Amino acid sequence: MAEDETSGPEPDSTDIANELIGFANDKLETGISPVVIAAALRHAAGNFTAFAYRNTVEPLDLDGLMEEFARFLTYYDEHHRGSGR
Repeated sequence: MAEDETSGPEPDSTDIANELIGFANDKLETGISPVVIAAALRHAAGNFTAFAYRNTVEPLDLDGLMEEFARFLTYYDEHHRGSGR
């Protein structure tokens, strides 16, 4: 029996995030504003996060999710702008 190609290790969130960045960069190359692309990614992130947690018993940990987003945003803002700004 041939091994299922999807039976390897699941990609971690960084791998998937990098794929999404590649998609965003492709959109950028078509002339779409990076601000519009960022808004679309936030929209999709909210939508999919709600979907991912739809069957959990506990209420959505909005504070924790917002804290995580703020941490990523702050880190990457400093990374892309340079911390001396």
